[in-house]
Amino acid sequence: MNINTNSLIKSFRRFTRFFSTTVKSMMMIVVIVPVTVLSQSAPTVNSTSPINSAIAVALNQKIAASFNIPMDASTITVATFTLKIGIAAVPGFVSYSGTTAIFTPASNLSTNTVYTAVITTGAKDMAGNALANNYVWSFTTGTALIATQIPVDLGTAGDFVILAKTGISATGTTSITGDIGISPTAATYITGFGLIMDASGTFSTSPLVTGKVYASDYINPTPTKMTAAISDMETAYTNAAGRVTPDFSELFTGDLTGQTLTPGLYKWGTGVLVSAGGLIISGSATDVWIFQIAQNFELGNNATVTLVGGAKAENIFWQVAGQVTLGRSAAMKGIILCQTQIVVSNGATLTGRALAQTAVTLDANAVSKPLVTNVGNGLLTPDEFALFQNYPNPFNPSTRIQYTLLKAVQVTLKVYNVLGLEVATLVNSRQEAGSYNVLFNTNTQLLNLSSGVYFYRLGTGPFVSTRKMILLR
Repeated sequence: MNINTNSLIKSFRRFTRFFSTTVKSMMMIVVIVPVTVLSQSAPTVNSTSPINSAIAVALNQKIAASFNIPMDASTITVATFTLKIGIAAVPGFVSYSGTTAIFTPASNLSTNTVYTAVITTGAKDMAGNALANNYVWSFTTGTALIATQIPVDLGTAGDFVILAKTGISATGTTSITGDIGISPTAATYITGFGLIMDASGTFSTSPLVTGKVYASDYINPTPTKMTAAISDMETAYTNAAGRVTPDFSELFTGDLTGQTLTPGLYKWGTGVLVSAGGLIISGSATDVWIFQIAQNFELGNNATVTLVGGAKAENIFWQVAGQVTLGRSAAMKGIILCQTQIVVSNGATLTGRALAQTAVTLDANAVSKPLVTNVGNGLLTPDEFALFQNYPNPFNPSTRIQYTLLKAVQVTLKVYNVLGLEVATLVNSRQEAGSYNVLFNTNTQLLNLSSGVYFYRLGTGPFVSTRKMILLR
């Protein structure tokens, strides 16, 4: 029998190529299938306010639920988030921001009544995944309303975004919006700012400060101004610490991670911690929060204090007897009244004021005074619609975008690439008037973005604004 060796070799090579291609295809299937399965995990509800089985709930309580991941705001409605007495539905409206949904009853709740809240499987995340099951919890009301607190009067201390007695130091690329000051120590205890004395001798300036820098050893009337500001800071601290009859005592044993806090007076005899899961403060533009903390307060690395429902940083007061520490890349909101030191770690931001009875230390931070408001009609509202530059910028992997709303409006906040293609929707819901700070994290948005220029666009009906940001991998 004649055997053609060349034909055999060619046949063997064809078979080898076929076998190799088949094996590679099978290997690709093995790799792809697990990824597809993982992307279909259902979102969950992390926490609620009130908690399940809570009793003596205030009659003007708002009902809140926080999810483990951002949800599709269009699926969080009165159809998917309900409140009932038995089978009777309670009228109200639903809002959503960040990872928290809030049901606001149209009127005060009834006394000594059992209510059942439900979030249905109609609620979906940004990938279209629904809750695996309806989430149901119940609570019982009491007879009282949440007492309305009045803001702490800062006096002339409110003229400063940072005020300290013994020192203010800065390292790294720090940006401060507002005046800073120190007393009774001298200007030499303000370090890292490259101070430039004004010709008047009453204040100095700094490349790091959009505002003025004051110290007790400057020319009159600055020493008098600083003595009054320090005195007013101490009085404000005493005022906040002296508020009695707290609405909440020792809540969550001091660990507020993942919780949603409504307006009121809070008191802890211990320290308070907020880890990377963050904290949500929910209420209107006129609501007030006062947190009395007997020991240290720590906002952990990458933790964010998020304001929803129109809550304003200028109405949130953190009275802390121990040290305040803001962790790396944390985002803090509110007025810090600290009896000792405030330490702001690398990359952290503060919207509010840092008022310390010892020192304030900064490390590549953005600190800005609360949004200026209009109180002419008795209501606290922003002066304008505005979209601010993200911080940090450039960034990797996350940055924060801040904007203000003059009035309640439907809001969209979207991110686009240089080709004009939408790559992420950060907000798509109706929001109340107020200041908002939204985290854009490229690691948690199910994105695969490369380094380059991107644009974020705020749309609120007639007001549209776009800004540029840079991602550096």
